Amino acid sequence: MISRDDVFSGYRMILGREPENEGTINYHCRHESLSAFRRALLASDEFNQLYPRAQNGLDIPFPDWADLTAPRVVFMHSPKTGGTTFHELLIGHFEENLVCPERFNGIRKHAAGELAKYRLFSGHYDLVSCHLIPGEKRIVTFLREPVSRLISLYNFLRAHRPDVVERNDWGLARLAADLDAEQFFQHPVARNHPYIENGMTRALVDSLPIEEWAAIDESIRPTDIADAGELALERLSSLTAFGVLERYRESVDLIFDSLGLASPQEIGRKMVLSDIVEEESNYRPVEVAQESPRLRAVIEELVRMDLELYRGASSIFEDRYRAFVSRQSTR
Repeated sequence: MISRDDVFSGYRMILGREPENEGTINYHCRHESLSAFRRALLASDEFNQLYPRAQNGLDIPFPDWADLTAPRVVFMHSPKTGGTTFHELLIGHFEENLVCPERFNGIRKHAAGELAKYRLFSGHYDLVSCHLIPGEKRIVTFLREPVSRLISLYNFLRAHRPDVVERNDWGLARLAADLDAEQFFQHPVARNHPYIENGMTRALVDSLPIEEWAAIDESIRPTDIADAGELALERLSSLTAFGVLERYRESVDLIFDSLGLASPQEIGRKMVLSDIVEEESNYRPVEVAQESPRLRAVIEELVRMDLELYRGASSIFEDRYRAFVSRQSTR
């Protein structure tokens, strides 16, 4: 038997509400142990509707102190900033079972007790989601010159084979295949997409409501972040470290030093478009869009806050890297 207080606590912590009536309380008081009660709530239809990724009957363990006190490395991967390469550099420092499998922006759908067992998180997360991860966190990210980032993103979307696009229902890739670059970035769907319209800034100051960034949800309209430049730069600066794609080698050295990890001697570039078209079956050759004054003008309308963030971040990065080199020379 368990107590009434146990029933109330379980409902509040697992289902986020009070028990509906005395009959429910009396029913659950008959459980032989807290573990049996917890299993019953986790196996309920209500819990699985709240957290569709959880498996029926899954008894998520409570983390112990070692789980909560061990630091986690969290990599916020903004699409087309060299993140796949950086992910591959990081995972070599962690055992496979300590790497969280969530690579999209779905951290909020995982229970804290499940997340506590991992030591590396790497995915298309926003900062809000990163703070849902329990324990001490060392959060890092990469930026890229905003216009070149979006041109690269467009080319990458276009290169997906049509059957792959349809199988995954990646509406943004479908749109890129149908339109040239100027038309794509002038289309209302692209202009309202949270990973496109000031996407790097938005990841720092807002929630990214689309889990898989290549998908489309036309019911979503980005919130206005026109005055968020100072806040975005402040939050970026407060991370453990950040890098810029255009200074990749230096960025890797600086970030790895900030994480207390040995920097890799070699960096094998991943997800380079020309390589994946030749090597991976999910992609096809496409005519690659190139930057032009007209295309740049179209895209700049979508990334005014990202351009401001990138300028400020570049200056901070240079100062931090000079300090890093100075420290290295005195060791």
